[in-house]
Amino acid sequence: MENEIINLNEYRGDKLRFARMIKGYSLDDLGSILGVTRQNIHKMEVGQEPKDNQLSLLSKYLEVKPSFFYSERNTPVEEEQCHFRSVRSRTKTLTNTIMARAELLDSLIKDIEQHFDLPEFKLPEIIIDLNSLEDIERIAESLRRQWRLGNGPIANITIIVENAGIIVTTMDGADERVDAFSLSRKRPIIIRNSAKNNPCRYRFDLAHELGHLIMHNGIITGCKKTEKEANHFASAFLMPRVNFLNAVNRFPITKKNKYFNWPNLYKLKEYFKVSLKAILYRAKTLGVIAEEQMRYGYIHINKKGWTKKEPLDDKIPTEKPSLLISLIAELDFKTWKGLLSKLGLTDKLVHRLLPKVQFPQPNLRIVT
Repeated sequence: MENEIINLNEYRGDKLRFARMIKGYSLDDLGSILGVTRQNIHKMEVGQEPKDNQLSLLSKYLEVKPSFFYSERNTPVEEEQCHFRSVRSRTKTLTNTIMARAELLDSLIKDIEQHFDLPEFKLPEIIIDLNSLEDIERIAESLRRQWRLGNGPIANITIIVENAGIIVTTMDGADERVDAFSLSRKRPIIIRNSAKNNPCRYRFDLAHELGHLIMHNGIITGCKKTEKEANHFASAFLMPRVNFLNAVNRFPITKKNKYFNWPNLYKLKEYFKVSLKAILYRAKTLGVIAEEQMRYGYIHINKKGWTKKEPLDDKIPTEKPSLLISLIAELDFKTWKGLLSKLGLTDKLVHRLLPKVQFPQPNLRIVT
């Protein structure tokens, strides 16, 4: 028993590397802070214990408590457990930083949920081989049936995903190249870049990440194939084909001369709460328009400058995650501080990662 206590109090070099990844620092960055070479930092990360003054500086700039470097590490996140939705290619450094932040959030959530009776997330019972886009259509339809969503538009996908036991949150400091990412663990997490605030893009990102969690468990994603599959799932989940075709029959999106009927496209946007591009993609997938027409529509959207903000975006309600926020709000100050102390985290670091969350505050008694 005594040996176990000693081992738990031993310096952990892997925790230094973990903290460095969370902050996005390089070996050189940390070397400059301590006034040593990158080789010295590497030695610390493989087991050489820092001196007391170095430990103090590391704690300050990495925004963790000294105890952080002497505690066990949560099971590291593997690449096949982390799914990214990015608009441009990611560097390995960026990928490592995001995975480290997801691991930290996973550790925090694990301790938070010990105080609550949350529903366990269970992968839906969908027995369909993933060989074609038609299979993805059936997977999306099967999930809707199991979650009793019907065939109509989804009013609030955030509530639906959180009710299934998935944590949804936004994270500050994520790179512009990453729109969203998800973590496939016992308690799945979908994290969206807080800098991306388009309501339609937010909804599609959540559906996209849900597709990864449902279809790509244990599979490294990010290639064109898995991204296309997740996009198709999002499209099918948000715009079920029967409902979409009925809506297009009611509001035709093309005129007799094959030019687009933009007023009707706007109506479909308000109905499904998705972007104009997403509607065109869905229409092409279901054979309503040809691929050439879809491309023409994309060109029109680009020429109008609608790539980041489209007409009617202000008419679509902005969804906000609430499950994690409400769980933390339910904790008392003593429990919250004890939780952070156990993990060796500071309020400052957690607040940087979760800027939208209000942390528990001490009860202040007014003395008269």
